[in-house]
Amino acid sequence: MRFIATLLVFVVAVSAVVLPLQPKHNLALPEDQIQAQKVESRHPVLVVRSRRLKYFHVVFKDFACLDTIKKIEDDVANKGGLIGQVYNTVMQGFGAWIPIQIVVALSNNPFIDHIKEHKEEPPFWANVPIL
Repeated sequence: MRFIATLLVFVVAVSAVVLPLQPKHNLALPEDQIQAQKVESRHPVLVVRSRRLKYFHVVFKDFACLDTIKKIEDDVANKGGLIGQVYNTVMQGFGAWIPIQIVVALSNNPFIDHIKEHKEEPPFWANVPIL
């Protein structure tokens, strides 16, 4: 039983590393913003490099219905955003590369709880001294 649990954890960890992030909406952005790269699994990985687009996490309030969430996702995609991840288990929301002007407009939406820019943070154990 312990072997099966270890094997399952290993498979989940490997699949999380190997599977690339596939955007929900495939929008055509200028060449300076998107660079397709090949990885070992031969799937393209989307790398967005732009000063206008940053990755944000948009979290909705508890009373936001699915139709409202879908409409806001579509509005972001139609106005130049690129939906990367949709959250629908613990919280309702999405992660996306969004132009700053749209983030300002979304911050006034009564259905949105908060919008947070994605930041790379080191793991909690990075500063623990090795004994």
